Amino acid sequence: MFNSSRSFLTLVNLLALSSAFALAAPHPHKGKHSGSGPVAHKLTNTALDAIERRDNARFTYYDAGENACGGHDSNTDYVIAISPSLYNNGAHCYKTVTVQYNGQQVKAKVTDECPGCNGNEADLSRPLFAHLASPDEGVIYGQWWFN
Repeated sequence: MFNSSRSFLTLVNLLALSSAFALAAPHPHKGKHSGSGPVAHKLTNTALDAIERRDNARFTYYDAGENACGGHDSNTDYVIAISPSLYNNGAHCYKTVTVQYNGQQVKAKVTDECPGCNGNEADLSRPLFAHLASPDEGVIYGQWWFN
């Protein structure tokens, strides 16, 4: 009985070990999911954009209207125009962001590109800016991030 139990355990261990080697072997898809190439790079950048806070961002305001995402914003919409490098040919159109200034947070939608903005700078629609500060200030500095 003892020998048959030991034989059984040895057999189970051999099967488990051979299964582990089989699972560790390379798969025959020849690197199709290797994580390289333009699609993987774009997904990685989008994922990083989603978690990155943009601190000390310079905010100005503009009068919304026809936007770069192919729509039209009203003069009451909370929308944001981002720098060309972040706009990335519309990669973030209609995504929601949170804008923070002086302890206040408000949600807005990316609908436009700000050609005069660099890096984390952004133009806020007039009502969005007015929600955070007096338009008389003209320029404020805060944070924003993709939700």
